[in-house]
Amino acid sequence: MNINVAFQNQGILAWRAVAATNVNPPIDIRHHVNFGITFQAIDDLTADAVFEVQAAPADAADPCAPGAFHPVEEVVSCMSPWGALPATKSEVTIPAGTPKGTICTATLPCKPDAFIKVMAVSGDTGFLHVVVVLGGPR
Repeated sequence: MNINVAFQNQGILAWRAVAATNVNPPIDIRHHVNFGITFQAIDDLTADAVFEVQAAPADAADPCAPGAFHPVEEVVSCMSPWGALPATKSEVTIPAGTPKGTICTATLPCKPDAFIKVMAVSGDTGFLHVVVVLGGPR
């Protein structure tokens, strides 16, 4: 029996450092029930790699295109330490010392808008490939 997990879970390249230009397209999350983000280390990290998740509504003139992107505010969830205030924006840090081949995952507790984008902030971001995994097509 063949099982095609890609039928329910599609991965879209969200970040890749390339010599001439970086890849970080807007990803439409409206047509899926949920999403997550996978980070794959393609080299040993010597510094923390920090990424920010941004979101955008659909453009008013063209609903198939994103409008202006904005940082996604971090929200307190049941996994947050009680009493801690949320940061002003959602960031994911892959720590220094992460070895080549490591796979890390992250997600947001809620869908922030129609489109998301993963943006490099600082550190060894060029040592990671980032894929947004869309789950459960509507």
